[in-house]
Amino acid sequence: MSLRRPSLAEFSLCCEKPTPLGVSLTRFGRGIDNAHIDIFLSPRFREMTEDTVRKLILEEVRAGDRRTPARMVRSADLAAFRGAYATLSETALEGYPSSPSVESCFLLQLALLKFLLQTVDRECLRLQRDLKGALQSDKSRDSGRSFDLHEQIVALSKHGHAISHRVLGLLFSQVRTLEKGHLKTLRASVIRQAWPLPEAAWFNPVLLIPNPGDVEVLSLEYPIAALGEDGDMTWLSQTNKCLATAFKPYLPGWTQIPAFAIEARKAQDSEPHERQDQGQLRGFLAVEILLGRFVVREEYLRGRDSWLDVPGNLRRFLDQQGKIADDGVVQSWNDPRWTDFRHAIADDLYRCLDSQGLVERIQQLYAVSKAYSHLGKRHSKRRLTQRLGALHIDPNAGAILRVLDKATSLIRGARTGDRMNLVSRFLVDFLILRRDLKLAYQTYQAMDQVRLLEQTSEAQLSRSNGSLYDFPCRDEISPATRRIRSHAVVKADLRGSTRITDELLAKGLNPASHFSLNFFNPVNKLLGEFEAEKVFVEGDAVIIAVYDLEQEGSGSAVARACCLARKIIHVVNMQNVVNRRHGLPELELGLGIAFSRREPNFLFDEGQKIMISGAINRADRLSSNSAILRAAGFKPSIGAFRVDVLHDAAGCHKPGSGLDLLSYNVNGVKLEEQAFLKLQEEIPSLKLYRPGGEFGFSLFFICQYTDTSGHNHWIHIRHAPVREWDGERVGVVEPQRRHYFEMVVDEGLSMMLRNGAETEPLPLGGNE
Repeated sequence: MSLRRPSLAEFSLCCEKPTPLGVSLTRFGRGIDNAHIDIFLSPRFREMTEDTVRKLILEEVRAGDRRTPARMVRSADLAAFRGAYATLSETALEGYPSSPSVESCFLLQLALLKFLLQTVDRECLRLQRDLKGALQSDKSRDSGRSFDLHEQIVALSKHGHAISHRVLGLLFSQVRTLEKGHLKTLRASVIRQAWPLPEAAWFNPVLLIPNPGDVEVLSLEYPIAALGEDGDMTWLSQTNKCLATAFKPYLPGWTQIPAFAIEARKAQDSEPHERQDQGQLRGFLAVEILLGRFVVREEYLRGRDSWLDVPGNLRRFLDQQGKIADDGVVQSWNDPRWTDFRHAIADDLYRCLDSQGLVERIQQLYAVSKAYSHLGKRHSKRRLTQRLGALHIDPNAGAILRVLDKATSLIRGARTGDRMNLVSRFLVDFLILRRDLKLAYQTYQAMDQVRLLEQTSEAQLSRSNGSLYDFPCRDEISPATRRIRSHAVVKADLRGSTRITDELLAKGLNPASHFSLNFFNPVNKLLGEFEAEKVFVEGDAVIIAVYDLEQEGSGSAVARACCLARKIIHVVNMQNVVNRRHGLPELELGLGIAFSRREPNFLFDEGQKIMISGAINRADRLSSNSAILRAAGFKPSIGAFRVDVLHDAAGCHKPGSGLDLLSYNVNGVKLEEQAFLKLQEEIPSLKLYRPGGEFGFSLFFICQYTDTSGHNHWIHIRHAPVREWDGERVGVVEPQRRHYFEMVVDEGLSMMLRNGAETEPLPLGGNE
């Protein structure tokens, strides 16, 4: 009679599916290094955590020194740490800087996890460095503390992993109290998800082990790891192979490693794997090496999972227990149809492990583990042997010997059923370790994409570029900073600065004072009036940015830029009147206004913010004055016009798109088309057209801007065609019919235009 086996669908019905790690990080924007997600945690929380961790580590190191008080961290200190942690998490759920979401809470939990792991590792290294420095100092030798310091250095070097493990265990016990209590309830009510980062990932014992490759420390959390205490880790691959072979029809193909061939393993290990932050989290590499011993690379590298990643599935299978489905129907292995199948699989697993020599070792492992409670703590085999050799002076020697004698008798007299029960227990424990290692690897991968900023300057730079995920405590929240939605750039180009400098020096005057008093200082005073910001200063130019922020309607960046440019022209004109009176050289300007519908980027150079935007280059071209036109002595035929654009029909230009145009801009303001169109969105305007004659075929747009103080500002824009220029004279409109925009700054023409508009109602516009 052939064995009846369930189909893959029937088998799957009895298995629970594993919980995925959580939110994908691909949806988060990258930070200033274009590789990581920038996160800035509360400085107060970071400082308190670092101080607490430092004291906990020092307390562990000094535990053997009876002359030093062992207690350095008291219950009040731990309560303060929990309070800061809770406040940080609550603030994020209160909606700062925007509405809380599952994604933002996931990112915060991931950042906190990485911070706690990094802090313990970093403080261990820092304490070791400080102790060595103190030992080498003359003061320590004179005070007689050298021996104590040496003992502490040895303890930290020899037992550093164990110390880190204990400190992390205490730290995470404090976090667990909050995460599984108050914060879990709060998240469920606010974002409808109690665990954005799964609980199994948050409190994964593997993450608390600084070096999972250290079998002695690993066995503190996973006793079965002691099977590899002699350095032989083949038991991992042997056990995994037994499971993969026995359940082959019910597992994905990628769980099968072909005979564990050495050649296949070498080829697999030689594949490069990018790890951005290798070294920051030491356990990452150790976990990968450990997984590489017995799990297919594709499985852990790509985060693939199967029913093996829920150890309870195997426990229910071997114990014939059922599983309650979502619809309440019990899918059970306690079904007469599958009894023979279940027994056959269990027998296959037992024979496979026994053929590898693992069954006897498993019996010894679980038998000896019963003595650990009497020895006070877990020990390695070597340490256990040493301890047993000293039992003649141990007050618990009799009890320990009785336990060991009983364990020996149980091993010798164990029946097949008892051994199979131990094998079942071992296989479930193995899957727990397997699952936790895979989950730790995925968590390390996620943390690898996060960069915790510590320097305020770095955080400021990332915040300015809109790439910072900021998580402050409640009392650290500064007034909300709105994101820049778009921006205008005003470039004021000062002409002839070298000639003016020479003239001033010849008169025995200070050029720096002249430019500051006549140009830079007056311009600086205008910035606040129009909510502008100086972003760059050259010896003969200044670049000013005007921002539209989020939630400002259509904004008014171009309108404010136009008003500011007109004020700059007025300031320079007034200064030139004074300069002529005193026989000083006059200033000549060219201004350009460009606009971008994008947020600019920022760099910081020794605390100085530098804006990066394509609008700067365009404004620079708008403010320029053609050397060809200047050499030819060109001036517009109408004196009120300060800007003109001509097509170089004489062929003096260089080939290329737009390079055949010659721009004239002397004490004028030229706008690019994008800036003009944005101005039309900001303020309604009246259109005036006067063909030919004194207006030179120009079309004028007249509007009025009301600033935040209630003051009205007239803005007049001239739209004119590009005409032909043969090197001496201006001719007809060029064939391509290109055009340009000038903001009228001549007072006489401005008044004339306003008078011409009196017969028609002029729409008014203000700051949105």
